[in-house]
Amino acid sequence: MTTAASSSLDGKQPSSTVISFIQSQKRKPLLVSDKYLFKLNKSTTTTKYWICTLTECSAKIHSNTNDHFIKMIGEHRHSAKSEMIDVREFRENVKQRAIHETTPIPRIYDEECAKAILSTAAIAILPSEREI
Repeated sequence: MTTAASSSLDGKQPSSTVISFIQSQKRKPLLVSDKYLFKLNKSTTTTKYWICTLTECSAKIHSNTNDHFIKMIGEHRHSAKSEMIDVREFRENVKQRAIHETTPIPRIYDEECAKAILSTAAIAILPSEREI
């Protein structure tokens, strides 16, 4: 997961917004900001336009091509899904280690479970090693 911090110029945004990136199951980039998840809607030569992954939500984020936060538009119409993001990050860590290491997958899964600091709700929805 990569992170970036940037400050906003318009005064309406927080003075510093931290964004990070994870990959979807289809290997597409997903932007994470304040435990909300955004997918790339479109990209121009100077700006990337991100929309909330929930279709009924109107929140949007603009970033530059270097993935630095520019501004946020709209409000979320739902609560943050921090458990889902934690599970996605866990799954991505296991997959990356499985690709780059010769360690058996069950051992990688167990080690990542031991390292992860997850809430009870996140543990409840954590996939088994077979589901990863």
